[in-house]
Amino acid sequence: MGKVMSGPLRTAVVGAGFVAPFHVDAVRRGGYAEVAVLVGNRAAHVEEKARALGVPRWTTDIAGVLADGSIDAVHVCTPNATHVELGLAALEAGHHVVLEKPLALDGEGASRLVAAARDAGRHAAVSFTYRGYPMVRRARELVAAGELGDPRLAHGGYLQDWLLQATDWNWRIDPAQGRSRAVADIGSHWFDTLEFVSGRRVEAVFADLATFVGVRQRPVEAVDAFASAGGPVERVVVASEDAATLAFRLSGGMRATCLVSQVSPGRKNAFTLELAGSLRSLAWAQEEPERLWLGARHETSRLIVREPADGMAGPGVPSLPAGHPEGWAGALRDVLRPFYRAIASGEPPPGDASALADYPTFADGARAVAFVDAVLESDRTGTWVPIAPLRPTA
Repeated sequence: MGKVMSGPLRTAVVGAGFVAPFHVDAVRRGGYAEVAVLVGNRAAHVEEKARALGVPRWTTDIAGVLADGSIDAVHVCTPNATHVELGLAALEAGHHVVLEKPLALDGEGASRLVAAARDAGRHAAVSFTYRGYPMVRRARELVAAGELGDPRLAHGGYLQDWLLQATDWNWRIDPAQGRSRAVADIGSHWFDTLEFVSGRRVEAVFADLATFVGVRQRPVEAVDAFASAGGPVERVVVASEDAATLAFRLSGGMRATCLVSQVSPGRKNAFTLELAGSLRSLAWAQEEPERLWLGARHETSRLIVREPADGMAGPGVPSLPAGHPEGWAGALRDVLRPFYRAIASGEPPPGDASALADYPTFADGARAVAFVDAVLESDRTGTWVPIAPLRPTA
């Protein structure tokens, strides 16, 4: 590191499923890099995706891409069980890496990735997209400035309905993709955003998990992340949770509760977070992302709307002017922009001290994995379980 880049950085996006096009878009609009190649495991599918996205090259040869010295950064947008293998391979090949969450299926895998990024001296980010919302960043600033007083309580949740029916299938349901589904997939976002906004660390969790749809129909010939109607199916016993009720103990005596669900009819991406302090409360809802609610006992409650200053500066596509809602795709762009800015300017990676980074690091991803592990252990034992510290790896 320490070398300032000349010209745009070159990125490889590995994976051609649902989230990959958003990574391609975020890289382009961030202003520091171009997508040089799209990698997939089915030639016809990845070729079609690359053509539709205007990516100049596609391939199924992941080893060849990792061996390409002209590639600066690799985005891993593949199913969960492949994250550790691909992330380690990309780091060992000398690339900077962006990994979709969860970082790994267990703490050991997460620790290996953190250590590999440290040893390689590469920037390594995990896509905790919700940090990129302008008003989530504003909420963090208000809490840090003491506007809420001493943070005491938080509550909220993340509710969806896309796995409501027994005929709803997704690769995440496969036990090979991890022991947890709803918590690992969306609960980890709530956990990370809670810590990001509050500035407090979760110390322990108490969890109750539920699987309401115990048997699902898996298409025998599924061709993409989401199942399509028609065709032969097989009945699969589900091992992962559809929903979870969670309680948190945080540093400084703070407490929080959260409801996570992928089976709540009519709820699409109902991510909500409310913090209560000794002076004021603050609330944000992802489906109305441009607003923060601020309330107090002896003050008139008010809505804070996004202002021009709440945008994120950069060389690429800027934040939209106030009054034009910034959504999830823009948040992903703005989460990744500091990652690419650091690479382009030759800044050294922050290492394990994730608090020093302007983007969510592998250390942040490892904390979320430790959170999921604690949730599973709490549900199994019916007890409060502490969040395990990052495991040292030689």
